[in-house]
Amino acid sequence: MMPALEVRRIEKLQVTVLESPDESVVGKRQVFAKDELRIGADAGLDLTVRDPMVSREHIAIWGTDRGWRIRDLDSTNGTYIGAIRLDSATVFDAVEVRLGTTRLRIEPLGEHVEHEMSADHTFGRMIGHSPAMREMFAVLQKVAATDMTVLIEGETGTGKELAAEGVHEASGRSGDFVTLNCGAIPRELIESELMGHVKGAFTGAVSDRPGAFTSASGGTLFLDEVGELPLDMQAKLLRVLERREVKPVGSDRTHPVDVRVVAATNRNLNAESDRGEFRQDLYFRLAVVVVRIPPLRTRPEDIDNLVQHIQGELNRRRVAAGHPPLPPLGDQAVGMLKRYEFPGNVRELRNIVERWSVLGPQPSPGNPAVRSGVTGSTEGVADNGEVDASLLAVPYHEAKEAWVERFERAYVTAALEEAGGNVSQAARDAKVDRRHLQRLMARYDIKRE
Repeated sequence: MMPALEVRRIEKLQVTVLESPDESVVGKRQVFAKDELRIGADAGLDLTVRDPMVSREHIAIWGTDRGWRIRDLDSTNGTYIGAIRLDSATVFDAVEVRLGTTRLRIEPLGEHVEHEMSADHTFGRMIGHSPAMREMFAVLQKVAATDMTVLIEGETGTGKELAAEGVHEASGRSGDFVTLNCGAIPRELIESELMGHVKGAFTGAVSDRPGAFTSASGGTLFLDEVGELPLDMQAKLLRVLERREVKPVGSDRTHPVDVRVVAATNRNLNAESDRGEFRQDLYFRLAVVVVRIPPLRTRPEDIDNLVQHIQGELNRRRVAAGHPPLPPLGDQAVGMLKRYEFPGNVRELRNIVERWSVLGPQPSPGNPAVRSGVTGSTEGVADNGEVDASLLAVPYHEAKEAWVERFERAYVTAALEEAGGNVSQAARDAKVDRRHLQRLMARYDIKRE
């Protein structure tokens, strides 16, 4: 007898427009069944409100075990229930909410949709006991063994690369897992990084060089921040995906490649394609299967296990370096973390746990001094830049992550100092896209001087 299939039930939420400066939408109802609903003026949100008094991202709504959580997203003109301006509130029944001059009725319907959940609590290096994560694991497990292209959506810090890496590991493909951050490459080098180049193709091309597609042949190519690709490069990427062949820059010959592509974005590419900001044909080619990683604030039940896992990694590094392990965080500290909404998701949780493990819990998890983590430490890295032997005593991915974070923080800080705090100049000097540098600054809470 086969075991009963585990399913996740998501309650439907109806939103009705009661008042709006756009009279054509008054009375309009929409029903959603999602982990989180975002409402604002931006066309890429779940519900777009055409009201000049409404911010681009105005409110977020998600279900909890205590009711529906409504949170104002630092809007300019605020969110009101009656005469009360709210930062966040939990409601149990239908409620009327005012955003600018728009009034909405938000109503739980008591009806549910059901989705299959995996019996596993891990996928690759991802950890998740919550129904939302196990639902995602079920999808990833099904598509991993195929060659289908996968688009992974999710906020910064949710673990999109870990999901892609897990797909590759479960795919059985014999080639390498190759990562290319589309937002970190200068515009003039993107084609070369993707397709490769031949000697003499441009100034500085002193030898032939394979691109990411060739390097990933037989394996998986992970295109992170694919939404950052310029439109002209999107056309060339589409051609490769359709023909399964690449032509290096400066060459008049093409050669076939056998590559499974997994792409990731923190943007709504579907909405951007509708507005002509992202090629619609490329979106459809990438979005054969779309998987969204739920933000950490919608799954607080995962925090206990994530904290234990992070502290386990931290203590393994400490023991390998000859330091005693740190005591686990107490119930009070973990309870504080469960009440925090983590704009930086799991990456921010990691930084907070590492800092609290050393310095003790702080009153506010969101304090920038706390969020910055302990990655500024140079423990495990020798002064001459070589890997300290202590790092070899921990798993490769843990040592790599620790060193990469330390490098990024130190490099960005030094680049900004050299440029006198000018972000644009620092990006030009570092030969990275300005937006990528800004994301690194936000990740490590680095301020311009």
